[in-house]
Amino acid sequence: RPDAITPEILQLLCDYGVTAVELGAQSMDDRVLRRNGRGHTAAQTEEACRQIRQAGLELGLQMMTGLDGDTPDTAWETARRIAALRPDTLRIYPTLLIRGTPLEERWREGSYRPQTLEEAVELCSGLLAFFDQQAIPVIRLGLQASPTLERDLLAGPYHPAFRELCESRIYLRRAQEALEQANLPAGEGAVLLVTPRALSAMVGQKRQNLLALEALGYPVQAKPDPSLAPYQVRAISWREYRLRKSN
Repeated sequence: RPDAITPEILQLLCDYGVTAVELGAQSMDDRVLRRNGRGHTAAQTEEACRQIRQAGLELGLQMMTGLDGDTPDTAWETARRIAALRPDTLRIYPTLLIRGTPLEERWREGSYRPQTLEEAVELCSGLLAFFDQQAIPVIRLGLQASPTLERDLLAGPYHPAFRELCESRIYLRRAQEALEQANLPAGEGAVLLVTPRALSAMVGQKRQNLLALEALGYPVQAKPDPSLAPYQVRAISWREYRLRKSN
């Protein structure tokens, strides 16, 4: 907890060889924090981060989307304030509705609506791209699958491959931009070049990205290009691709 950080605690951690501290910031909106009973403020998160840095420790932060009272606007404000703190690592968790929690009561009363999977993917894919641009590694996106989670989950944007869905959404957006910038004739086949490790994300689950682009008038295939960085997409015509391969 951000409000649990003191100089004395940090000194104790350092004495025992601790090298990194991760804080559950969750939101940088005090109204959202109060509504969800987090027990700390955004200012306390900022002060804790300052003390952790001063102690020479690696800083990790956690962010949650879809908390009670949270909106895409407040989530983006949280993202900007977190980026300003320059954490070494970040985890992003969409809020899931778990059996036996106060949030379950609000949900059953109708005062809380969890994010849909589509809403969470749309928001978190944008956040993932933003933090990538800020050179802040997102080391986890979405809760890890477990028997306990699957037993107690009532609602919310859970998917066992949530990060892959978000990365795939980023590649779909980047592919559309690349195709428009390449100014290829509508209906002409094109090749989307991406880093080899991103081929499956570019294609999408059940080829959904390629099918979506085809519906927009772009029959495409995805091919590897080791020279490209993550999330970078280059669009070329089939003719240019064949020339490259022949050379």
